[in-house]
Amino acid sequence: MFNFEDRNMLVTGGSRGIGAAIVKLFSQAGANVAFNYNKNYRAASDLAKLCSAYSGKIFFDECDVSDYQETQHFIDKVIKEYGSVDTLINNAGIWEYGKIDEMKVDEWRKTIQINLDSVYYFSNYIIRHMKDKKIKGHIVNISSTAGQRGEAFYSHYAATKGAIISFTKSLASELGPDGIHVNCVAPGWVITDMSETTLKKDQDKILSQIPLGFIANPKDIAGPVAFLVSDYARAITGEILNVNCGNVLCG
Repeated sequence: MFNFEDRNMLVTGGSRGIGAAIVKLFSQAGANVAFNYNKNYRAASDLAKLCSAYSGKIFFDECDVSDYQETQHFIDKVIKEYGSVDTLINNAGIWEYGKIDEMKVDEWRKTIQINLDSVYYFSNYIIRHMKDKKIKGHIVNISSTAGQRGEAFYSHYAATKGAIISFTKSLASELGPDGIHVNCVAPGWVITDMSETTLKKDQDKILSQIPLGFIANPKDIAGPVAFLVSDYARAITGEILNVNCGNVLCG
């Protein structure tokens, strides 16, 4: 269904969960894919070995997405490896519990830096690269239903995801004349190691609020991302695509 041969794609936070599913799908579709990991080298290495069986190239390296200098260095290595980048998926993020009256400043800043600042860091550098090379590229930002309705005890997380939605719409208008599509996928509950503990504890309650009656897996998010960077979505930009099994119905 998708053919991404000769496409050079970068996925942040690509070693596990949603990011890994995106990397795998892009690789299966023939793309050259680069992704970063932060701490789990084994997960990144295992994913790279799996993807090496496909026709496209695979590249990964360690990068702390909350550090601007590291992100620049990582992107430079990707561009050196592939010659250019035409697709950026801003996926890296954390989801950590925090009561607002007990949350420490460092906890707030950690979430802001990883979830939001990284989106700016990668977008800023990649967009300059796309414009310099006159690349008609794609950016997809991963937000969340929390960015649309808020989430108690995760206000810092929700704040970053809401900001990503506004950032997406702003860039779509700004970069459309340059031929750069900017869209967003907003997942609801997804079965990943980040949400595993909560899902096990509250599964019945969560399922009762989901019209389709099941919780999405990372592949369910990767498919919509692939659609948005494909020729099938050539007329779509500034869109927030909700993938939540009907849990949150947004206009």
